[in-house]
Amino acid sequence: MNYSAIFKGRMRALFTDVSSLVILIIISVVSVYISIVSQRADSVIETPIAVVNYDKGIWGEKLIKVLSYEEDFDFYVTDETQARKAIARNKAHGLIIIKPDFSEKISQGKYKSLFSVTVMSDSYELNAFTEVLINDTIKIWMEALTEGKLEEIANAREDEIETFREDAMEIWGGESLLDIEAIMINNMSGEEKEEGNTYSGIRWYAALSLFYLIIGGTWMCDYGSRGLLKRVIGEGGNIALMYISQALPGLIVTTVMLIPVLIAEKSSGNPFFILFAYVLYMIGASGMALVVCSFSGHLSNLVLTAPVVTMAASLISGLLFKLPNWAKFWEIVSVVFPGHWFVLAVQGNHFFLGAVITGVVWFLVGMITAWLLGLRR
Repeated sequence: MNYSAIFKGRMRALFTDVSSLVILIIISVVSVYISIVSQRADSVIETPIAVVNYDKGIWGEKLIKVLSYEEDFDFYVTDETQARKAIARNKAHGLIIIKPDFSEKISQGKYKSLFSVTVMSDSYELNAFTEVLINDTIKIWMEALTEGKLEEIANAREDEIETFREDAMEIWGGESLLDIEAIMINNMSGEEKEEGNTYSGIRWYAALSLFYLIIGGTWMCDYGSRGLLKRVIGEGGNIALMYISQALPGLIVTTVMLIPVLIAEKSSGNPFFILFAYVLYMIGASGMALVVCSFSGHLSNLVLTAPVVTMAASLISGLLFKLPNWAKFWEIVSVVFPGHWFVLAVQGNHFFLGAVITGVVWFLVGMITAWLLGLRR
């Protein structure tokens, strides 16, 4: 059996089938659009942090002004009642309460119990904005300390100046400069904040690629028939090699069409690493498509099953959206899908062994399924 001729014939069929090309182009365009939109959203959205100011002096106002210069956060002033309502409704991801004696302690050079911080444990890490808060408070602390020392330093003795320098060095060199009363709470009723839009377009492209394989897999429907098995065996061929020869053109074309999406992502990640992970993903996806197409048998059935299978596999794998915290069972189940390991790959996590195993297993399951169905039909 001439596998090279089978490969060339399938490749020629891909480029002459207008409907198949249109579907693939639409998938690529949609993925590029998702990449652009998600990046714009990441660059515009600022994390809202509520600030309640009980301070009776000037330094609390100055701290709020300094915080307002931060680009990644939206520190807005409100009263405590509204702030806690915002926390409960997940409209604010953190709450800072500046205590009444803030200015008094700052003026005296003290830094204990200046404010309290409340943060949503299921939507934001505590250190993410408390680090900013600490840095900005240090600026205020140093400004107040300098103002209080100016007259004294003007007539100070050498040992007093040295003491001031040592105090300043101790402040900047300390591992923990401020004592913050931090509270982490769980919001069971509010919506969960999704973990960024990392590689959104690429993940959607991977999900839609599975749809492309299934909806365009009419040629795979024959693998579940006894006639094809007899013909291949009669010509001394190998059914697995024949499938690889026919599936390889689709893998090559979809991988090439991923390149515009990678360009649109403008990410600092290694594009060759993503392409490699995608190839491993497509090996497993091809096995899944073979199983679905073998059971379907006809194009009319594929039209109905392709959207359902794609949506289910992609949602469980986390390709389209991150699974919520309550869906731990499905997160465990997702390890059997190639999409799970592709998501880990684009996030920069270890994926290779799991991707290879799921890819090989799904390929074998596809071959065995087609062979068993061929014996029955």
